[in-house]
Amino acid sequence: MTIGEKLTKLRKEQNLTQEQFAELLKVSRQSVSKWELDSAYPETDKLIKISKLFNCSLDYLLKDEIEKMDINLASSTEDVKYDKTRAILLTYLSFPPLFGWIVGIISLNFQLKRMKNSLHIGLSILGTLFSLTLTALMIIGFALKL
Repeated sequence: MTIGEKLTKLRKEQNLTQEQFAELLKVSRQSVSKWELDSAYPETDKLIKISKLFNCSLDYLLKDEIEKMDINLASSTEDVKYDKTRAILLTYLSFPPLFGWIVGIISLNFQLKRMKNSLHIGLSILGTLFSLTLTALMIIGFALKL
């Protein structure tokens, strides 16, 4: 399938006329017609816009041997959102302050009930507060996308 055939197919799948497609790309309808007839080719910046408009790869547009879009490429936006959420969650769970303050609370509870050692109680409180502070800073960093 040639680039012209692919452009025609993609344009028609989106129910666009040549004129509407041309307006989106800020070119003439005649340019679109020449592209679709394979008598001319879009410039690089236009190819990039077409790729974004139709959510397809430049490989798909430019290589004759690629007959259909890779579904993985077409759904990459959803994958990126899922991967970002997963990465944030895994980073947060692997970050010691999250478990530090949980362990600190357990330790403090143990110190108060069993050991009654004021030095250990104080250290447990300081460690817990430090872990809570780091956890809060990490959450703020994620919220501000730092």
